[in-house]
Amino acid sequence: MIVLLVARADAREIHENDRPVREQFVDITTVIDDVVLDMRYATKDNFTRKAVYPKSVCKLRSAVAKRLATAAALLRAQDRRLVVWDCYRPTSIQEVFWKLVPDERYVANPADGSRHSRGAAVDVSLADMEGRAVAMPTKFDDFSARAHRKHALAGKRGVEAKRLSDAMTEAGFVPMPTEWWHFDAPDAAKYALSNAPL
Repeated sequence: MIVLLVARADAREIHENDRPVREQFVDITTVIDDVVLDMRYATKDNFTRKAVYPKSVCKLRSAVAKRLATAAALLRAQDRRLVVWDCYRPTSIQEVFWKLVPDERYVANPADGSRHSRGAAVDVSLADMEGRAVAMPTKFDDFSARAHRKHALAGKRGVEAKRLSDAMTEAGFVPMPTEWWHFDAPDAAKYALSNAPL
């Protein structure tokens, strides 16, 4: 049985003037022109085995998108293109995931919110300059110990995952220990949860 492992979002929000930040969302293709969109939840190639997004689009808060563009530029200099698997996720879809796996060890409780639902988290991978996926330690939605960073970034198998991680952390993202593909903006908690449509 495949189980979704998603970091539980911090229930506390950082406020500016006592309000969560509601910075606008931007389509990542307007910020990174060579990004490879492979939005897994718009396809059946994910842990639910069905398309849960109505379309394939990656939206992020504008400051987060700019940070991701920095990572993409660092990777481009190494002959790699950024692949995005998941970005902003409406809270209603987070609720669908919670109904499937109502276990806070694996899925962020919608009552607390997911960093994806704040538009401040991304699931990413790498492709070569022609847009062909490069070999990574595991597939997306491999929620086993093999996908944990301490294993996934080790040795020859982890070369590309480490390349990705180095670029993302240099751009300021915070990696998730149990998913080599998941990165949060460092200030993710300050953004308001959203259920705006994709």
